[in-house]
This record gives sequence, structure tokens and C-alpha cells, in this order.
Amino acid sequence: MKYMNRILLLVFVLTTFYSCDEDFLERYPLDAISDAAYWNTEKDLQNYVNGLYDILPSKRGYSPKYDWENGTDNIIGDDRGITMLHGNLWRTSSDAPQNSSTWNGAYSNLRKINYFLEQKEKAGEDVVNSINGKHFVGEALFFRAWVNFGLLRYFGTVPYVAETYTTDSEELYNPQVSRDVLAGKIIEDLNTAIEKLSWRGEGPAKVSGRINKEAALGLKARVALFEGTWEYYHNKANTPFKVSGKDGSAFLNDVVSAGDQLIAKLGTSIYTKDYNSLFNQDSYSSIDEALMYRHYLPNDGIGHRWWNYTGGGGGAIGLTKSLIDDYLMADGTPIELSGDYKGDDLLADVVDGRDPRLAQTIYHPGLGSIGSICGRDYAATAPGIIASIAYYKCSTGYFAYKGVAPQDAQYAGGPAGQGLILMRYAETLLAYAEAKAILGTLTQGDLDKTVNVLRDRVSMTHMNLVAVNGWSGAYQKRYATESNIINEIRRERRVELALEGLRYDDLRRWAALGQLKGWVPRGAKAQQFLDYAASPEGEAVGYDKLTAGSIKVDSEGYILPIGHRSDFQDGGTGFDFDPKKDYLNGIPKAQITLYKEKGNVDLTQNPGWN
Repeated sequence: MKYMNRILLLVFVLTTFYSCDEDFLERYPLDAISDAAYWNTEKDLQNYVNGLYDILPSKRGYSPKYDWENGTDNIIGDDRGITMLHGNLWRTSSDAPQNSSTWNGAYSNLRKINYFLEQKEKAGEDVVNSINGKHFVGEALFFRAWVNFGLLRYFGTVPYVAETYTTDSEELYNPQVSRDVLAGKIIEDLNTAIEKLSWRGEGPAKVSGRINKEAALGLKARVALFEGTWEYYHNKANTPFKVSGKDGSAFLNDVVSAGDQLIAKLGTSIYTKDYNSLFNQDSYSSIDEALMYRHYLPNDGIGHRWWNYTGGGGGAIGLTKSLIDDYLMADGTPIELSGDYKGDDLLADVVDGRDPRLAQTIYHPGLGSIGSICGRDYAATAPGIIASIAYYKCSTGYFAYKGVAPQDAQYAGGPAGQGLILMRYAETLLAYAEAKAILGTLTQGDLDKTVNVLRDRVSMTHMNLVAVNGWSGAYQKRYATESNIINEIRRERRVELALEGLRYDDLRRWAALGQLKGWVPRGAKAQQFLDYAASPEGEAVGYDKLTAGSIKVDSEGYILPIGHRSDFQDGGTGFDFDPKKDYLNGIPKAQITLYKEKGNVDLTQNPGWN
């Protein structure tokens, strides 16, 4: 039993696969398998697929999800954004990179996956068609879909590779396929994977953390929503990234079909305890809402060091006022339409009477001291802004609380064990509502089994289709791009999934990055922190060095998160963005040269890149 428990727990250790068990370690390496000695049993299939799990993201030092959203309109670091709008902050040149580790890594992983899919037949029909055998084949197809989705998101149109080739194979240098064809191939792999994979808790999916049918359905909804809305909105806006003759409806219907199947299985099975605690679990094995997750074992030396950046991150990230303003009042109305909102002067006022998810996403004084929340020594801290401790700075005054893991303080100096959710059921429910809204088939019943299931978790007023469609005036002045209901589903997605790494892709698929051109991010009102510094409490903890000159503010007193940059000060240019280039990354030049010289294939560079 001890042997089995060790194996079960370590299956999902994606990047290390450490174990004391010799059988687990002594499997053939993926790139050096002797075909004569392998491909005989279900265990052979399992061991090979185990080695593919390191394809998935891991938590290395920092929270990857905070990192993925830093630089969007959700999160801003104190130096510069690192994810969104890279054209203006990091890479002003239109020269495509010579090489790309993303490109090379993806095609290397595809070769490993395709090798398995070709060699598995040597194990015989009885093995491949057994419950376990089918499941492991389904996992491989899931991973191929995952890798190809990464290529789609990053580059758009790329060569599609579904076989292993030798250096002499003519097919080694395939021409690019259009993005809709690539997305279709991904959906095909996921459909087959869904047929083969076991449900969670059944067959091989009894193992905590293994890919299962629910995860494949969730990924299908994610991929189909991304491509369906990309086609719909980029065609609508007539951008250089549109897919001619496509309106996205085929993929949006795929979202609905995946959602129907997953809803039929899970219903209202979301984590109903405290919303914030959902994101600080060490294990997600008993939480149905976590469709995919990373499991760590710090006592065995398998973990991460995110405890050292809890709440703020080493990049001194902070949540933006734009995100905070999108949380509704508890009665379901926007702050623009409510007479009950107390204003921005104090963090306590900001969360008072609002959607309860806000008070569980940002730090506020009602939670106690930051030190008591994080279990660390925060002696030089004020509510929300950290003056002198590099690891715990906050650039905006809106300090991240969602995802804080007090239990990890015990691992100071060593690896921590907080799990990492990679996909959850809530995302699929919101994708379902969004797809049906765009297709024009959304009903109140659809909202009740998606958006309102999520709102029930925090006893938030339900979204009412008739009421939302009737909002006007100040609301439509702020949200003028789409219909009221689509805007509200987008808002719901933003607040429910905030800090989970999806915002950048959402803005790109909506063709909405251009709407942020010139946008200057803002934080909380600064005076509350200055008042705190001047108080006896502030002086008592050595916080007296915080002065008006140490916090950059705009004319209304809001913190300028990157105030030392002239383009983010009052009157600055704000975010810049090239809508003819920056929705996709450039195809690496070395690949364009290689394909031409070796295969006489012309790879087309993405719009705007040289």
C-alpha cells in the first residue's frame, strides 16, 4: 500500500518525477526506448505517458498565473508589464526573433507524443483497447491537443505535424495550415481523447492528478471558445488576423456541446466553501471543480518557493483599479448605477457592500494584518502597500489575497506545497454562457446553470437577463462595445477568474487590445497609506519613511503603479499597441530559412513582422 500511495501521489509531479520507488524511476527514457524491449504491456504505455506530464505548466518560484497576467489590465508590477502589450514595453522592433524556444519546445514535444501514438500498436489490440490502454492513449491525445493549442495561441498559423519523421522525410517540412484548420485538428484529438479517457475516479483516473474525461471536456471548451471568438471578433473588426469566410459559429457550438456534456456530469459540483480557500489547497483530489491541477509533496522535497512571494510577488505586483471597479455591488448592479457605493478613499469602503469575491480577492483591513494572513513577519507593512521589504511590495495598494497560502509559511527556506489549479469547472460554465450569448441562444435557464451557480457560492445576487439588458446611461457609457449581456458575461469571467492567467488571451480573442491603447493603469487612493504612515501605529512599525514623495499619484490621488515611467504619469501616452502586429508573435526567422532551404516551403510571416 505504501508503494502504491507513493506512485499515485507522484504521477502528477510534472517536472521532476522524483520517487523512492525503483520501478517508477527505472523506466526507459522517452528518447532512448528499445522497441524490442518495450511496447508490451499496459504498464509500458503508462510509463511512457507519465513522462509527458512535464509538458504542463509548473509553479517554479513565482506563481505562474500571477506572472501570466502581470502587465494586463488586471495586474501591474512596479517596474513594467511582462505579458500584455509587449510591443510597447519590451519589444518595439518589428523584427521577428531569430529563434524561439516556444516553437522548438512544442515541436520536440509533438515528436515524443506522435512517437507514442505510432508505437502503441505494437502492444497489441488487447492492450491498446483495454480500459487502461485506451485511457493512456487518450492522455497522449490530450497532450497533443495541449501542445498544438499553445502553438495556435502563440503563432496562429503553423505547420501541423501528426507523425514522426526522419531527417530524410519529405514531410518533415510541412507547409503551414490555417488557424481554423489547426483548431479543428485540436478538437478532433480532444473528441477522440474524450471517448477514450475515464471519468475522474474511474480506471486510471482514480489516481489523483491524472488527466481525465472532465479535463478533456474543459480543454475542448477552452480551445473552441478561443478560436470561435477569435474568428467572430477579428472578422467583425476586420483585423489582419481574421479568418476569411468564418464567423466562429462552428467552434462556438463545440463549446456548447462540451459544456452540455460536462454540466450533465458535474451539475452544480463547485467548491462551496470560502471562495478564497479554493485557491490555497495543498491537494485538489477531492475537489471536483479542479478539472486539472498540480500536486506537490514538500515533505519529499517536491514543491515550489511561492510562499516567499505570497500576496505580492517578487515583481511587486498589484491589482488595478480597472479590475476592482468591475466587481458589482452585492445587489447585482454596477457601481456606476448604484447609490450605495461608498467610494475609493479606504480599502474598507471599496469592499463594503460589494460582490463578496472582491473581499476574498484583495487584502483589506477587515482580514487582519497581512502578517497574520500570510504567517510571515510583515513588521514594516501598512494595509496594502509595502515600503521596504522587496519580496512583499505591492505596486497599486490593491494587494492580492486570492491564492494566499498561510500553511506554506512552515516551509520557509524550503519547498512549499500549495497546489496549482490549471483548469476548473467555473471556466467551462462561463465559456458556455459566453458562447450561447454570441450565438444568440442564451436564456435565463442557461444563466441559472452557469453564472448563477458560481454566484450562489458566495450568496451573490443572480444575473437576470431582462434586468441586465435594461441597463443604460452611465453603464453604457463605460461598456459600449457589445450588448449588455455579453459585456456582463465578460465582466463575470473577469472577476471570477481574476489572477488565474486567462485575461491576456481573453483580450486577444475579443480583438480588444486596441481598446486599451493609451490606457494608464491606476491603483488605490494613496492618502490612506500616507495617513497610516503618519499614525502612531505606522511609526511604531518603522513605517515613517513612507511619504507623499515616495508614492506617485495622479491628479485625483490614485496611485500610479509605474509612476517613474513618463508614459504612465498624468498626460502620458499610456499603453501603446500595434493592432496590425501585436496579436501574434513573429515566426522565428531561422525556421523560415530552414523550411525554405531544406523543404522548399515558404513559411508566411505573421502580419506586421519582418
